[in-house]
Amino acid sequence: MQFSPVRGHFMLIRRLIVKALFAAARNPQVQRKAGEAAGKAVDKARPGLMKASRRAGELTRKAGDKIGDKIKGLSDPDG
Repeated sequence: MQFSPVRGHFMLIRRLIVKALFAAARNPQVQRKAGEAAGKAVDKARPGLMKASRRAGELTRKAGDKIGDKIKGLSDPDG
């Protein structure tokens, strides 16, 4: 593989950006702001998550009931 000067520049820029991001992540003020943003995102997503959770529970119960009925039908000689 031949070295490309353009590729080298991109790697250097990428490394600088990653280092800057890690330095910012260690900053307590940045951590606080990120926590606030994450909390707001969770609050906005909560109704949809609850609805999806209820729907998943309903589907799981229905599937369990169907499996239980089939097992019961196999073990019941009169069924």
